[in-house]
Amino acid sequence: MSEQDKVKSGYWSIATQKHLKAFTTDSSNLDEFDRLNTAGKAGRLLGVIRGNKEIDNIKKLEKMANSVNISPRELHKIVLPMLEEASESQVELIRSNTGDITGVAEYVFTNHEVLGITGQVFEISNPSTIERVTVETMDATKKIPYLQSELVQLLENQGYNENDVNLAFTLQTQFKLIQMLNKTKSHEAIISNEYVWGPNHKKIAMAISSLDFGRKQSLKEVIEIIQKAQGHPLEKLPPIDNDLLTIAKKTGMINPITILSSRGIQKDFGFSSDLISSAGYDDDILDDVKLLLASIRFGENYTLYSTIDQTEKFLSYLIRNGKIGPHPANETDYTLLEKKGIVKVTHGSRYNYYRNRTESGYFLELIRKDVAEAALNIIKSPDYRIDNERDVTDYTTVSDTGSFITAEETRIKLGESPEHLKEAEEHFNRVLRGELL
Repeated sequence: MSEQDKVKSGYWSIATQKHLKAFTTDSSNLDEFDRLNTAGKAGRLLGVIRGNKEIDNIKKLEKMANSVNISPRELHKIVLPMLEEASESQVELIRSNTGDITGVAEYVFTNHEVLGITGQVFEISNPSTIERVTVETMDATKKIPYLQSELVQLLENQGYNENDVNLAFTLQTQFKLIQMLNKTKSHEAIISNEYVWGPNHKKIAMAISSLDFGRKQSLKEVIEIIQKAQGHPLEKLPPIDNDLLTIAKKTGMINPITILSSRGIQKDFGFSSDLISSAGYDDDILDDVKLLLASIRFGENYTLYSTIDQTEKFLSYLIRNGKIGPHPANETDYTLLEKKGIVKVTHGSRYNYYRNRTESGYFLELIRKDVAEAALNIIKSPDYRIDNERDVTDYTTVSDTGSFITAEETRIKLGESPEHLKEAEEHFNRVLRGELL
């Protein structure tokens, strides 16, 4: 298996798991994606622990695993042993004298390596034909929507039989991995997936401009706002028809990240499909950059303690020095980023030359420098406006952040589209296919 094939399998394992986590464990047919699901969990965990070098606190490791839906038993018995086997010494388990896992050491430096190891986990788990067809289907439909007969032929040319292919289509549709749309008798069903707008983001304006549906101009304006201010709070967008916003979310034109505070406050932040331009698989499938930017937005707009008014300067300092502080906000405002393994919070002291005294408190230490650098590159864009519309004055109901909801989960929760929205979705697919210009 080539390294590129491993990366491809790893990418789609992670994408699949982000969908499947929205379904209960007793959902009918969930077992058909067992190996993809497990590989995806392993990959998401590896993405969380990457950069820590060594974690010798097993409780902390279990909490980090829980953030990607891995139970302690699954972590110890399945996920960690598979990561060690698949990683060729890039992941090493720390064990006690009795053989119990007490920690982990890792030597994984990039998300590309995370995807490759994830793909190897998938491969050594002996995946089913249905799961292999799923990987190939999602990979093909990320590039362009296909007519059903075209996609069946493509997969048959790769050695799969038609019955397995059609069964895989049915199962992928059930779990919202792909969309099959067929609105008229004269047109064959079109198969696409929500990731297709990434490599085709330049066609968004074309798709909207030719859509005879409501106030299409307002959707174009909203997408442009998000493109120029990644992580824009969705509640601060200009008024827009709810149907249009739903279409943008469901198709993947807008990728919403939802942050939930520990007190139950929920805020949505929008990202464009081309957040990180990439022709391959290095496009923030692990949500690290989106989560960092959303956390900054959350801190600026909705928390009492954050005092970041110069985001570019803040991130530049953190990247250059590896840590920032001491500051009381570091204890409370970045718990979600700490769970995700992007930063860690430590207590310490330093000498303040300006105040001529030693100061103690909480420091924010950067673990994954590449994530912060990618976020900084976005912020430094001349179009980026991180500080607009800062008009929140009541902070009494919001404190630290507790969890987040991915764009994939949001799209699943949007449910079945009514007929008029299905027509719009089919229209977008046909624009991507080049049938409507």
